[in-house]
Amino acid sequence: MSIIEFPKQKSVFQPIGHYIRLGEGSYRRVADLAADGTISSKRFVVDASKIRHLRGIIQLLQGKLAEIVLDPRTVELSSRQKCGGMAAGAPWSAPDKGTPLSPDVFQADHPTDIYGAIARCAVENRVNAVLAPTHFLADPDFADWYSLDLRGCELLRYALDREGGKDIAIDYLLAARLVDFNDQKFRSRVMEDLSGLPFENLWVRSSMTSPETSPVNSARLVRTLASWHNIGVPLIMDYMGGLTAEGLLSMNVVSGVAHGYGEQSSFNTSGWSDPPKKSDDENRQKGRATRIGVTALGRSFTKAELEVLLSAYGARTTLLPNDKKILPNGIEDVREDPRRFNAAEAQRRLAAVAQIPTTKRPNYFWEQRMREVVSTAKKAAKLNPKKELANELRVDLDKLRARLAKHKGTSDKLRGAYEEVAMERIEHGSIVRTLAEPRIRADQVETGIQ
Repeated sequence: MSIIEFPKQKSVFQPIGHYIRLGEGSYRRVADLAADGTISSKRFVVDASKIRHLRGIIQLLQGKLAEIVLDPRTVELSSRQKCGGMAAGAPWSAPDKGTPLSPDVFQADHPTDIYGAIARCAVENRVNAVLAPTHFLADPDFADWYSLDLRGCELLRYALDREGGKDIAIDYLLAARLVDFNDQKFRSRVMEDLSGLPFENLWVRSSMTSPETSPVNSARLVRTLASWHNIGVPLIMDYMGGLTAEGLLSMNVVSGVAHGYGEQSSFNTSGWSDPPKKSDDENRQKGRATRIGVTALGRSFTKAELEVLLSAYGARTTLLPNDKKILPNGIEDVREDPRRFNAAEAQRRLAAVAQIPTTKRPNYFWEQRMREVVSTAKKAAKLNPKKELANELRVDLDKLRARLAKHKGTSDKLRGAYEEVAMERIEHGSIVRTLAEPRIRADQVETGIQ
């Protein structure tokens, strides 16, 4: 295997790749926020399960010279627990929502021609790139997804060329456990096998306990991703938002991150081999609790939990940003439009990283950003929310305060973990490959609007 030298000389301010996932439930609102300029990113991921609703949104975003990446959702569609959920809306899902896509479907001669279906969808919707139709490699029900996935990337390239999508790029998606990514034999094998495949960027989904609650996992994830530099292409951390996304970008171990707002911001495959817990219709009826990110704390809360917290004296100045661009009308903006708040806050935090000289980002993160998190956590643990409001909103106040107390200790340990890996990154002196400019077509340039 050839060894590719890790680049050490880059621009003083290396740009950050920020992909916004048009999530399962938030795609319309996120598109509105991109249209009105709240979201300035020029990179978006569209979900194949919602593609029939997204054509107009794709046209709007591409008119703003944005890059659109199609996620075929094969990772979820091949999972026993996930195949009957939201992902089942993809055009190539099994006729029976409760049936995962079998390995046979991904053979070159299968009559369903899934690669042709994905290629035609990509061409019809004029996307700029497609995630290769890969799978979770630690699937207990099938041990050889890896071989099928490697061949599948080539088959998708053939299908795209055949269907008129020669200008549509492929990015390879590698979904595995953190322990797998950290295994040297696995890493060496993947690097060698991917070297000849027709893809541009490597997307990584790593199944793990949330690094934001585990200092050990935070440090392990940074070190693991740093060891993947010999792949020779930009590395995108998929399904990763919040404080951990800031940390990975600051430690110069990924070229970009991809996440949704209030969803698709973490990846944990625990229970994926189990039958679905509820039907899709039941999930739709129940809905999902809106989560709001408190970036000063590095954690998120449900809308009801945050309302309770903000009832405490001094909570607003402790937890919310004092920025009229983010909250022109104060707390009412969080209440009325939490997705806008989430988007504006996430964008503000990543913009802060981008404004730091590349080689100084590791120090900035552990010394300044994590100091803010620790300080806020200590103040938050002392808050005294109104019990009557907690009862009214059905929030368990004792559990909420216990979480805040625990986070106070965790945040201090997180800062120590990031200090340690930051020193390693500074000593190593290496940074990741810069992600290319957004991939856009010639007709976007001709008809697009800035």
